[in-house]
Amino acid sequence: MPRSWPDRITDYDVRDLLGRGGFGVVYRAFCQHGPHSGEAVAIKMIDKKRMHAANMTERVVNEVQVHWHLHHPSILSLHEYFEDDETVYLVMELCQRGELFHYLGGRPISEEQIRPWLYQIIEGIEYLHDQGIIHRDLKLANLLLTASKTVKIADFGLAVKMSHPAHAEQKTLCGTPNYISPEIVSRQPYGLASDLWSLGCMFFTLLTGHPPFESHEVAATLERVARVAYDVPDHVSPEAKDMLRRLLVRDPRQRLTAKQAKRHPYF
Repeated sequence: MPRSWPDRITDYDVRDLLGRGGFGVVYRAFCQHGPHSGEAVAIKMIDKKRMHAANMTERVVNEVQVHWHLHHPSILSLHEYFEDDETVYLVMELCQRGELFHYLGGRPISEEQIRPWLYQIIEGIEYLHDQGIIHRDLKLANLLLTASKTVKIADFGLAVKMSHPAHAEQKTLCGTPNYISPEIVSRQPYGLASDLWSLGCMFFTLLTGHPPFESHEVAATLERVARVAYDVPDHVSPEAKDMLRRLLVRDPRQRLTAKQAKRHPYF
């Protein structure tokens, strides 16, 4: 039976349900005191019993530790976090238009619309990489849209602060099949460049309405990723095609960095 939540949690008046996940829910709430008094916020409420049962404790702790130190216009703001005996609460900036994935509804959009969003995403990735942080799960479902249609990168449960950002030192197989890089698929060490591959996949999806390596079976998707097998529709501009080619390249050493992507002629 779903757990019910009180109408008031510390300084927050809890209102309507925004979303539900495997071990928590997200509610819209209004802050009554402090620096965000009067603001609408999103409160992610994580059920500790379900969190422990799903072996997700380490991921939640990591999410808080990484996210708390991030402050950038393209990164979803984490205002506060606290817990009681049953629940972990993450109080975050409210993005009224929700996930970019759902907002688009699987429709391709014009390059004129894409360009500012893509630039905002790249700025967020650049900021993360400058901090030595690799996100590891960049996808449209982890991009949120504010009322003013500003894109915010969210969900830092898989993010890692690297000891040596210039090197490929990560080995954990993680991410979402439609967006993970060939080096992850082939279980090779990987680094920051893996996020740029995911950027290319997101860019392709915005342009066409579907991910570049999508298939009916996960195994087939991963096989296509490993072969870098994708086709760009004719309607895509030459500049966009070139940027895709420079992001969706098998060798991570040949991929654009975030700083290089910002300077690409597409912009």
